[in-house]
Amino acid sequence: MDSNGLFSNLNDKQTEAVLSTEGYIRVVAGAGSGKTRALTARYAYLVEELGVSPSNILCITFTNKAAREMKNRLRRMLGDGIDTSFVSTLHSFCIRVLKEDIGRLFYPENFIVLDTAD
Repeated sequence: MDSNGLFSNLNDKQTEAVLSTEGYIRVVAGAGSGKTRALTARYAYLVEELGVSPSNILCITFTNKAAREMKNRLRRMLGDGIDTSFVSTLHSFCIRVLKEDIGRLFYPENFIVLDTAD
């Protein structure tokens, strides 16, 4: 991937978020401001330019739509074989952690999460 192409659709603040590699980063912005674009570019930059394994990147967003879009964009940018299993919504990630470790809290492993319809 050409890193110049990676930054071509980003503004200065988005580029800063992509290039910040020390510690965690949180992107908070309004609807339509390019959060998904910036997070996707950051993920691709970490994988392609810095050699970080996708299994070492946790990329959390709030909506299922944004998570799906990020996964689709990453597959287009990095290829279909890219592991996007840690690109998810906050809720799906928390469910994943609970399913792995709920027994440590002495809760039954066959728990279910109720939504407002339930």
